[in-house]
Amino acid sequence: MESEFVFVLGIIFLVVGLPVICGSILSYHKQQNQFRDARGKDLDKEETEMLNELHKGLERMDKRIQALETILMEKRR
Repeated sequence: MESEFVFVLGIIFLVVGLPVICGSILSYHKQQNQFRDARGKDLDKEETEMLNELHKGLERMDKRIQALETILMEKRR
């Protein structure tokens, strides 16, 4: 009698419990990956904006340096 009870509990666990546990783990994993993806995209967007601003600043500095070089070259003549 007791072995039949353990067998029935084992079958119930395999049919109900194991899929619930696996589904929960997969759901948690999927949510974590979505959170990481969203966070990564935000960081990439912020990094892209920062690099664009840096590039614009460097272009302005290059123009200023060229202007200063022109002034210095004219003074030497």
